[in-house]
Amino acid sequence: MKDSNEIKEEYNSERLEMEKYILIVLFLVQQRWGYIISKDLADDQITTKQWLMMIVMANAFQNPPSMQEVADAMSTTHQNVKQLATRLEARGFLKIERDPENKRIHRLKVTAECFEYWDKRTPEDAKSIVSLFQGLEDIDIKNLFEIMGKLEKISSELYREAKK
Repeated sequence: MKDSNEIKEEYNSERLEMEKYILIVLFLVQQRWGYIISKDLADDQITTKQWLMMIVMANAFQNPPSMQEVADAMSTTHQNVKQLATRLEARGFLKIERDPENKRIHRLKVTAECFEYWDKRTPEDAKSIVSLFQGLEDIDIKNLFEIMGKLEKISSELYREAKK
């Protein structure tokens, strides 16, 4: 396989070529980080999708979200969220409850056990996160933070349009 710097040079000519390279690298990084995170969570028998769902639920909503709201936030299907939620409920990390105003809607509530689990993992997770970004300077992190925020908004808009 070619060295990554060699591949980067081949794409370093015009904007579209650089965009192609960035797209490919984002997918490769996602795959690699998914593997690393899966390995970190293996002892706890938590998948990366379960991990992501718990993070989204605990941080992206002010009130217990519906399964569909979680599905939309994660860019996945209601059925996938239902499967993940059922497994996480069995582990005690969340509760699936019917909405009091609309019995057809199921709301997902993160439990105290879930928060306790993450609190216990905090030191280990901090080391793991730092290792993912080793070699980047503070300014690189700040710039990447801003760029990722922009990419998230663009991808969210494009995802909504694609779902129509």
